[in-house]
Amino acid sequence: MKVMLIEDESLAMDELRHLMKPYEDKHEIVGFDNGEDALAHALRWVPDIVISDIRMPGLDGLEVIRRLIEQYPRLQAVMLSGYNDFEYARSALKLGAKEYLLKPVPAPELYAAMDRMVEAARREEKKSRQERNWTLSMKVRGLNGAGEEAEGRQEPIGDWIMISVLLDNWNSPIIWPQNETSAVMVAEWLRTEIHPGADCFDMDEHLRMILIPAVETDRESGIRQKANRIHDFIRRSANVVHTAYRLKTSRESMKETYERCLQLLESQVRLGESTFMPVLGRSVAVQPFWDGARRIEQHVRDAEYAKMQMELRRLLDVLRREGITLKQSSVLLSDLFYALKFKFSDMQSELEAVDADSIYDYLKTCQGDEMVLALLTERMASLMADSEHVLPNPKQIIPPLLDYIQQHYGESVQLKDFAAKYHVSIGYLSKLFKSETGDHFSDYLIRVRMNKAQELLDTGYKKITEIGKLVGYEDPKHFSQTFKRWIGVTPQQYKRNEQ
Repeated sequence: MKVMLIEDESLAMDELRHLMKPYEDKHEIVGFDNGEDALAHALRWVPDIVISDIRMPGLDGLEVIRRLIEQYPRLQAVMLSGYNDFEYARSALKLGAKEYLLKPVPAPELYAAMDRMVEAARREEKKSRQERNWTLSMKVRGLNGAGEEAEGRQEPIGDWIMISVLLDNWNSPIIWPQNETSAVMVAEWLRTEIHPGADCFDMDEHLRMILIPAVETDRESGIRQKANRIHDFIRRSANVVHTAYRLKTSRESMKETYERCLQLLESQVRLGESTFMPVLGRSVAVQPFWDGARRIEQHVRDAEYAKMQMELRRLLDVLRREGITLKQSSVLLSDLFYALKFKFSDMQSELEAVDADSIYDYLKTCQGDEMVLALLTERMASLMADSEHVLPNPKQIIPPLLDYIQQHYGESVQLKDFAAKYHVSIGYLSKLFKSETGDHFSDYLIRVRMNKAQELLDTGYKKITEIGKLVGYEDPKHFSQTFKRWIGVTPQQYKRNEQ
């Protein structure tokens, strides 16, 4: 905050300066011994808070406050007076002063008043910033206060550099309000490092706009250098940002420049990596994508789920490596779904062919490849389930299932869990299991458990109840009945026979 002290008596000013020391670290404080100099400085410096004596020679405190509040309605003013006079207080408050204190001011009273003024100034600053951001965003969108087309009215004078900065993705969970670098902080940095007339404001939770007055010496290379410097500054606090810029001249409205910036962003945004105004018209190699698509098709036909998912990851790596944008990716993935629907038409597949716009809307919500992989995996797995009559390679499913049973027979082992894992129906997996082992799944599991129970009994394990639990039976009666049905005798009889 900028705090101005006005006091014509030197001793009183010294005392006031001394009392204000606790605020010097966080606030910029200046002092004047007359109203004329204070007013002249304030018109350039724009204070947030003014603490002024009322009675001064020349321009008194009341007149200074009147003129300043007339110029800056949000100003917070505190009046000081050595006279306990109601008329002074009433005049000061009528002019817009927020506090009236009698001299000599006790430190607690001054600090309490100062804290109230700081808080009020912050509220006013926030309100002013919100109003300004709203006004600027309306101008950029080409709208007036009523939300209608402004038709070029109230356009900023002169040429401007417009820079659009997108955080992460258009509709991802990562938003500017959660970022440590606010638009206010960026604006302060811009005014110090780039141009005193620069401004920064958020159009929404993902899109941040920057306006910089263009100077006659600005050329394309110079503008790009400024935009790149801003891009690097914002990237310090954000993992992924996308930056595009355009020079707004008198031949183009703010709305037209803004829309062009959005088009530029759409032509460059990629998942998971920052982008800065790439060269347009760059050719993209899509052959590696379609090579991968053919391999995915074969893996689906062979019901090789693990290989299919691995190939999907490679497909996404191709999109990233070739610098393929979200917009281009949506077209490629849409074409892929259409191609697969045609390829698997003989299987009466229920795979939906999705248009590029729908895929693009989904991609704009993603933070990285994992969400895209989830979409592709789900669709390929459903296609794989639809094509069950094409037998997958049993080596991809049955051996791991048998190994799992051998390792976890004492736990709850259910066929449906493996069906979900390999994205096939329970009925299909059951038939595949029977064709490979000669047993139904449940019979095979019981056989393994009973064999393990016999081994424990053979080694002298004495507690029948614990043996049942070790091989997956919490109910001793159920264990004993199952053991007798498979072995021919109860566990107790088997144990006596072995002895």
